Amino acid sequence: MKIKKITNSPRVLLDMFFTRLGHFVYSYASRLDKDAEAIFLNYGYADDNLKLELRKKDDKNRYCIQLYNHIVASLAVELKGLDVLEVGSGRGGGASYIARYFNPGSITGIDICRKAVKFCTEHYAVNEVSFVCGNALKLPFKSNSLDVVVNVESSHGYPNIRRFFREVNRVLKPGGYFLLADFRNKNSIDLLREQLRASGLKIIKEKTITPNIIKALDLDSERRENLIKRLVPKLLHKPSMALAGVKGTAAYTSFVTGQKEYLSFVLRKP
Repeated sequence: MKIKKITNSPRVLLDMFFTRLGHFVYSYASRLDKDAEAIFLNYGYADDNLKLELRKKDDKNRYCIQLYNHIVASLAVELKGLDVLEVGSGRGGGASYIARYFNPGSITGIDICRKAVKFCTEHYAVNEVSFVCGNALKLPFKSNSLDVVVNVESSHGYPNIRRFFREVNRVLKPGGYFLLADFRNKNSIDLLREQLRASGLKIIKEKTITPNIIKALDLDSERRENLIKRLVPKLLHKPSMALAGVKGTAAYTSFVTGQKEYLSFVLRKP
C-alpha cells in the first residue's frame, strides 16, 4: 500500500508554532495582568495626519486605539444605536473604546479564552457592553441579528477562515457590515479576497495599511518592550516581543521587507 506523504512548508509550520505560542502567552498574560495594563494586543496604527482626541486614561494606548478608530471611521454609517459584535475581543480594550466613543446600541465581545472573558466582564461589562466565551467558527448568535461585526488582528490564526467568514455573513442582518483588519503573507492576499467573496459578503472598501502599522510599531516599541518585561517571565521575553512586533523582531521585519501586508476591509451583506 502506498502511503501518501504529508508535507508542510517551513513557513506554514512556523506560523502554526507562533499561533500556538501566542495563545499560550495570551492566556498567561491574562493571569498576570491584574492591573489591566495590557488591554490591547494589536500592532497599532499611526498617521501623521490623524489628530485623534482621546481621554487622558486612553492616551497610553493611542496607537492600538487608532487601529480601531481607523476601521470604524472607514464605515459610511455611524455606530450609534447599532448592535455590534467584536470577534476576538481579547483583553476588551477595543470593545470598551467603541462603546465609550461611538455609542452603539450594544456591543458584545466574544473570545475563546475564558480568563480573558472573565477579565473583560469584571472590568468593562456595563449596560450595553457584554462579553461571552465562544468560538469564532460557531458564533453563538441568531442569524440576521447584528448590524456590525468587527474583527481586528485575529483571523490569521483561525483554523478554518472560510467557515468564520460564513458565520459572519450568517449573523449579520441584511445590509449589515463586517469590519476586518489583519495581516497576511503577501502571496496570500488574493486568496483572502477570494475567501471573503465566497462568504457572500461584498467588499466595499479595501486599504493596505502596512506603512501605518510599521510607523505605529516604531513609535510604540519601547512601551511594548517595557510592558513585556514587567508582566512576562524572563524566559518568555523574546517570543513575547516577537508576538508584539517590537522593532528588530521577525514580525516587525516581515512588514518592513514586504513579506507580510496588513489590510483593512469594509464588507457589506447584500
